[in-house]
Amino acid sequence: MGCGTIRVGGLFGVASAAAVIPAYLAGSPERPKNPTEAHDYFDRAASFLTANGTLPLLHLLFGLVFLGVLVSVLRSAAGPTGAVYIALLGGAVFLALTAAGLAAEVAIPAAIVRFNDVTVGDYSQPFLGLAVWLYHYSHVGSAALIFATAYIVWRTGVLPKRSAALAVLGVPPLLHTWIGLPGAYSMVVWIGLTGLLMLAIPPVVQVESIGA
Repeated sequence: MGCGTIRVGGLFGVASAAAVIPAYLAGSPERPKNPTEAHDYFDRAASFLTANGTLPLLHLLFGLVFLGVLVSVLRSAAGPTGAVYIALLGGAVFLALTAAGLAAEVAIPAAIVRFNDVTVGDYSQPFLGLAVWLYHYSHVGSAALIFATAYIVWRTGVLPKRSAALAVLGVPPLLHTWIGLPGAYSMVVWIGLTGLLMLAIPPVVQVESIGA
């Protein structure tokens, strides 16, 4: 795999991290604690739909490209090992459940905008609860991706070995059920930093070396 492809993957990683920032600025489904707060959470439905619905589509799309290139780099360096498949499945679980969580979170504002009926907000609590737990489960996958990547980097040196220390960023996502947003922030930071590493210091790995 050439430097150009790896740099493109890194660029998409940085872009994926940047694209989700507006969603975090819009708020978190964990914050509303009563029906009034849940209703107020969607107060500006149109802008909420853009921040938590439209822009995160780019986060997911760019994240898929980043994950594909990263896993290819890891597999080229380590071969078809268990850690590579853990990274692949962890990344896939993270992206899939994040997409489901975003869909649950934007269902109410999407209905308000489409049908011009603010009373739909009265039914928001189950959707917010669903989104919270989908995000909790998604970060089991993100933690697996981070730890597996760090292990392969430490074992093979496919990226600078010191970057294996980024494994520490996998601890908050693993604790997302209890600490909430800091776990999500940690994952976004990891995606951005790993993307920067791939962009600035791309490894040169040969796919042909697998099984040699």
